[in-house]
Amino acid sequence: MALHEYRKLFLESIYSIENISTYLQPRIPLLSELQLTIRQESIMLLYIRHEDMNLSGMAEKLGISKSAVSQAMRNLEKEDLLHRSINENNRREITLSLGENGKILKQQFEDFEDEILEKYISNLDLDEMKQVRNILLKLEEMIRNDEERDHK
Repeated sequence: MALHEYRKLFLESIYSIENISTYLQPRIPLLSELQLTIRQESIMLLYIRHEDMNLSGMAEKLGISKSAVSQAMRNLEKEDLLHRSINENNRREITLSLGENGKILKQQFEDFEDEILEKYISNLDLDEMKQVRNILLKLEEMIRNDEERDHK
């Protein structure tokens, strides 16, 4: 298969994922009401999925500076989504926790995932879903290995 055919398939896949996100995002009411920046939204959704993650981990995962995460955190704290506090066991470390609106958002996100699973995902063929997952994992591994080689 020619490179341009791979490009076409890759871009169609990316556009499809973006469209799915655009269609479904309004189903998380609090997320729509808050009018967060893309960065703030990314931080929130990352934290909801990885509640043990700290500021440094978020910065690394999002490919931004710790300072950029801290700046975004100001509004998240103001909106009572996330809170920063000093880790009593290691005073140099900042821990994060969900605020009241953060807990509501997390519940809405979990309800949203359940709805998507029931309404759409469960109607797909399980073997095809496994195949898609395996392809994405293989692509991720190829890219990670390539990046690790480049950074040695």
